This record gives sequence, structure tokens and C-alpha cells, in this order.
Amino acid sequence: MTRQFDPELLYVECSQCGQPILWGHGTTSKLLRMAGIETATLDERCVIVSEGCPACQPGETSFTTQVVRLGREKGDRMSHSAAAN
Repeated sequence: MTRQFDPELLYVECSQCGQPILWGHGTTSKLLRMAGIETATLDERCVIVSEGCPACQPGETSFTTQVVRLGREKGDRMSHSAAAN
């Protein structure tokens, strides 16, 4: 049996202030689709890092994000960029 990772469970953190970012249900999946990232390539080691958030940049509504896989093994690289509104 193959388990599929739910992308909505990805942890999202601001790289500027370090705060976790809470998005509405479906936002992560929408962002991944817009960036062309296959959800089958994600697992529990993946996180989304935002280059800012409303807490540290009041008034901003759009932030660049990256999907990062933590604890990469040699040769196992994954880093995708996307813009979130």
C-alpha cells in the first residue's frame, strides 16, 4: 500500500522573523500547483519557507516562498520557488 503525503500538513515558517505561518485550508495545495511542484515528491521532511510575513512586514500581501527538504542526503536536492499572495 502506498501512502500519499498530504501537502496541507507542510510546516510554513517566515525566514525573516521565524514565526510559523498559518494559511487557510487549500492554500498550500494551490501554491504548489501554481509552482508546478508534484505533491508526490513531498514528504514529512519538506517545509515551506516564506521570505516575509504579515507579522514582520505589515501591509505586504505577497511573499516569495520556497519548498525545502530538511536533512537532505547527498545528491538528494529539492528547492522550488513560488510566489504566494
